[in-house]
Amino acid sequence: MMRRASLTVLACALVSMVAVPYGQAKRFITEKDLFAFTWIADPQISPDGSTVAFVRVTVNEKENRYEMSIFTVPAAGGDAPRRLTSGIRDTTPRWAPDGTRLAFVRSVEKDGKAQPDQVYLLPMDGGEARAITDGTSGASDPVWSPDGARIAFTSATSVADVRKSDDQKPAAEHKSDVQVVTRAVYRENGNAGYVDTEHHAHIFTVQVPGSDPSAPKTPQPIQITDGEFNEGGLQWAPDGSTRKIPTVMVRFPRETHELSRSGEPWHRIERLQHIVGWMDQWLMGKKNPGYATP
Repeated sequence: MMRRASLTVLACALVSMVAVPYGQAKRFITEKDLFAFTWIADPQISPDGSTVAFVRVTVNEKENRYEMSIFTVPAAGGDAPRRLTSGIRDTTPRWAPDGTRLAFVRSVEKDGKAQPDQVYLLPMDGGEARAITDGTSGASDPVWSPDGARIAFTSATSVADVRKSDDQKPAAEHKSDVQVVTRAVYRENGNAGYVDTEHHAHIFTVQVPGSDPSAPKTPQPIQITDGEFNEGGLQWAPDGSTRKIPTVMVRFPRETHELSRSGEPWHRIERLQHIVGWMDQWLMGKKNPGYATP
């Protein structure tokens, strides 16, 4: 019995000795490994299919921040990726329909602080990127029109911004830092403060410089939508035309958009009927007798 026990202990010791060198070559991941990570995001294929533009994300350990730049790589492979933009906050690459230019979103730094995002244009045959927006609320989500003459984007505005006049503004009143929560969703991932309920993302368009000889060299954006709600998921009509399509805001007492899935059953049915009716009328080209534009 003692001999068997001794052999067992010896066998375990030999296995441990063999496993040590292999175990030293591996370790568990730690939080500091994040600094060595590289992410690839938002790949966009050029119209001719030859090139892929993408966002490369790295970590700057010294400055404690993520840095994002746009790279390109041949779609066929074989060559290493090439850095296309020089900024450290460059995202959302979007090819022009003819592939000669690339629109993207950049945030520059001023006085040590990141400024609002703006839409930039970069000629693919060489040259520096140029900002085509400069709004104080920033700009994001650029989408080219099919003819390449305009770019639609979203920008956050407040009701006061929309209703502002040319009159001289009175001195700004002191704004209390007390937060009164009246919505079910008042925080969001990545936001250190509270969800901004005063500014809403609306749709704008801007003429692409050089697309219209009669247009000013620095065209001004045109606001397309307004209201106390957000818009997103921009999509141009295939022919690039502009059509006025009515929208419907379905709200019920004591319910918010965030709680629409848990609202009263009949309210959920009515909301669904409006969605189906609107899609039939304006996307499918059908006439829905039960749908009436308010």
